[in-house]
Amino acid sequence: MNVRSSAAVRTSARSMSVGPVFLNAMHFASGQVKAFVRVLLNRREAGKLDQLSDHELSDIGLTRDDLRFGKSMPFNADPTTELARRARRNSYR
Repeated sequence: MNVRSSAAVRTSARSMSVGPVFLNAMHFASGQVKAFVRVLLNRREAGKLDQLSDHELSDIGLTRDDLRFGKSMPFNADPTTELARRARRNSYR
């Protein structure tokens, strides 16, 4: 093997190692996009709770204040997680 062919082997080895790194980065990015879409869909569903009466909300363990708190959470946070936690907490009262 001469100098040129060994340089070619090193170059091809470097370019082959970029593949797994790129795939890992794409997998991570797709996971982040999926999580963001899930948060958006859950926010939409949580918004539908506004249509329930106070009596119906109390049946599932929530209050209007709980809904307001869920809406005030940061945009990238899933309000349904907090609403579920509050519903469980309210059910013990």
